[in-house]
Amino acid sequence: MKKRSELGFLLIHIPIDYLMVVAGFALAYLVREGQTKPFAYLISGKDYLGTLVLILPLWLIIYALFGLYSFSSANRSRLSELTRIIGASAVGTTILIIIDFFVSNPIFPSKAVPIYGFLFATIFVGLARYVLYLVQQYLYRYKFGTHNTLILGSGPARIELEKLLHDKARGFNIIANNTTKTFLNEKNWRSFQKQYDLDDIFYIDTNESSDIITKLLLFCRKYQVQLHVVPTIRELYGSTMKTARLGELALLEVIATPLDGWGRVLKRGMDLALALLAMIIALPLMLIIAVLIKITDPGPVFYVHERLTRSGKKIHLLKFRTMQLKYCTGGKYSGLSTLEMLKTFNDPSLIEEFKRDQKVKNDPRISKIGGFLRAVSLDELPQLFNVLKSDLSFVGPRPIVEKELSRYGDESGIFLHIKPGLTGLWQVSGRNDVGYDDRVKLDIYYIENWSLALDISILLRTIPVLLLRKNGY
Repeated sequence: MKKRSELGFLLIHIPIDYLMVVAGFALAYLVREGQTKPFAYLISGKDYLGTLVLILPLWLIIYALFGLYSFSSANRSRLSELTRIIGASAVGTTILIIIDFFVSNPIFPSKAVPIYGFLFATIFVGLARYVLYLVQQYLYRYKFGTHNTLILGSGPARIELEKLLHDKARGFNIIANNTTKTFLNEKNWRSFQKQYDLDDIFYIDTNESSDIITKLLLFCRKYQVQLHVVPTIRELYGSTMKTARLGELALLEVIATPLDGWGRVLKRGMDLALALLAMIIALPLMLIIAVLIKITDPGPVFYVHERLTRSGKKIHLLKFRTMQLKYCTGGKYSGLSTLEMLKTFNDPSLIEEFKRDQKVKNDPRISKIGGFLRAVSLDELPQLFNVLKSDLSFVGPRPIVEKELSRYGDESGIFLHIKPGLTGLWQVSGRNDVGYDDRVKLDIYYIENWSLALDISILLRTIPVLLLRKNGY
C-alpha cells in the first residue's frame, strides 16, 4: 500500500505544482504587460510561455530536494510546508535569473517579471497544496492512502507512541500495538504480513536481546517494511540524530545542532546578502536617528556592550543609545552594574522585575526617543555591522551577557554552538511578554532544530511583529 499511496502522492502533487508555477509566471507576464512602462525586451507571450514550459521542470527537482515530495510532508505542519515552498521557490527564481543573465536570448521581458513570478507561483503552489492537504486528511479518516503500521515493544511507551501517531501523524494507520514476543516466530510474522500488508513498524527499543532485534530486521528486509526505531532514553527525544559507520560498526550520532558544514555556509551567505541589502536601505535612517539622539541627549550615539557569541567568544554589540547618558552602565560608561543603578531609584519592584526577566518594562532610565526606538527595534540597526563582521547572524538565539549563561543550566554548552541573532524564535513568539525560562527553551529548540526553512519562517514572522510594535520595550 505504501508504494501505491506514495506513487499516487507524487502523481498528484508534481503536475499540480508544475501547473501552479507555470500559472504564476504566466500571470506575472500579464501583470507586467498591463503596466504603462514598456518591456525592456520584446518577447511575445507565446515565446515566453514556451521557454518557461521547458525550463520550469527544474523547479520540481528543487522542490524534491527541499523534501516536498516525501510521505512525511503530509504529517508536517502547514507553516513548515509553506517555508519549504518559499525557500525552494526563491532558489528556483534565483537560478532562472542567473540563466537569463548568461543566455544570449533573454527569458524575461523585464526584471520585474521573475519577482512577480516568484510571488504568484509561491501563492498558487501554497494554496493548491493546502487544498490537497485538506483532501488528504479527509481521506485518511477513511484509511485511504495511509501506511499500515505495527507498534512493537513493551511498557507504557507503546501506548504513548500510539497516541502521538494518532494525534500528529494520521498517515499511519495503527493495525496493532503488541509486545515484541508476540511476533517471535516467522509463522506469526508471515501470517500477519499476509493479512495486513504492513508498510511500517515502530519499534520501542526496550533492552530486548540481540536475537529478537536481528529477527525483526530480517523480517522488515524480507517483506519490504520500513522499520522505525524509537529510543527509550528520553534525553534523546529532543535531539537531532543521524546514522554513521565506523568500519563494520553502525553508530547513532547525537547532533547538537544541524547547523554545521554546508548549513553554516548557506546561513552565512544569507546573512551577508541580507545585511548588505539592509545597510543600503537603512543607512539614511540610521543617520537621522543618530542626529536625533545627539540633539535630545548629548553624548555617544552608540551604546557598546559585551555579549557572548559562538564558542563563548566575547563580542562588542552595537546599539543606538536608548538610555540617558547618566544611567548607562558597563564598560566605559559607569562603574555600577545594572542592578546597582536600578537600586538608586528606590523602587523594589524594578529590582524584582530585572532579576526575573533581565529587563524592565517601564524603565525610568530610558530617554524619550529611546523608548520609541526600542518599541520598533530601530535601536538594533547598528547590529548590521556586527552581522557583517560575523559576530551575529540575522536569526539566532538572543545575545546574552556572560552572567546570564548560568540561567541556561545544563543547556549552557549547547547555547554556545551557534552565533546569536538579530531576531529569533522568542522575538516572534511574544517578544518581552515571554518569560525568561521560556526564552531559554525557545533558544534551545531553535539550536537543536535549525533549518534554512526555519530561518526564513522567523524572518517573515518578524516583519509584522516590528510593524505592529508588538510587546517591544
